[in-house]
Amino acid sequence: VSARTLERYMDVDNILRYMAVHNFVVNLDSLSGNMAHNYYLYEEDGRLNIIPWDYNLAFGGFQSGDASEVINFPVDTPFLIFISMEDRQFFAALLENEAYLAKYHEYLRMLAEEYVEGGQFGKTVESIRASIDSLVERDPTAFYTYEEYTAAADMFVNTAKLRAESVLGQIEGSIPSTWEGQQTNPEALVDASSINISVMGTQGGNRGGNQSNDGGGKDEMPQN
Repeated sequence: VSARTLERYMDVDNILRYMAVHNFVVNLDSLSGNMAHNYYLYEEDGRLNIIPWDYNLAFGGFQSGDASEVINFPVDTPFLIFISMEDRQFFAALLENEAYLAKYHEYLRMLAEEYVEGGQFGKTVESIRASIDSLVERDPTAFYTYEEYTAAADMFVNTAKLRAESVLGQIEGSIPSTWEGQQTNPEALVDASSINISVMGTQGGNRGGNQSNDGGGKDEMPQN
């Protein structure tokens, strides 16, 4: 499909931005997962666009307990390993275009290098926590203890930093950026042994404090 045709029917730049953020945060409860749901497509002036939705289980909280898979989720095959690119045609068509692929990589680089490693991500988290920490601590209806909340917040920051490291490595070529390449060369991946995905919350509301890195455990909490 030619670039002219794609740009006639799709808001290419906005969708590339969406793809970059979507892949960076590893939201498997959406297009990257086997259900391919939780997003909206809409048409404006004859062009297709996309609205993201339902990111509460991003960073692998949905259908993934494998920290290494989340940290190193491949940027150039941005779906679960058993999903064919042919089943996600409008993503695949963009990634097949060298100019669009380069732009997608540039947006990923901006997220990883400028936003996370550049410090703005940390400042944003600190600002939000300064506003809500005391409220969470005093909340009589909280689903989690204050200690679990702070552990999850800390794990979230550490996960984002390692994800940024992996994304930059994939873009620069030191880390494989496809499932096939990662399976062939697993020693090149970022070490994710310090990350426990379940601490940040999982499908079903599992408490993460006493769970291992595989995301197992049966101690469930209510969900909002």
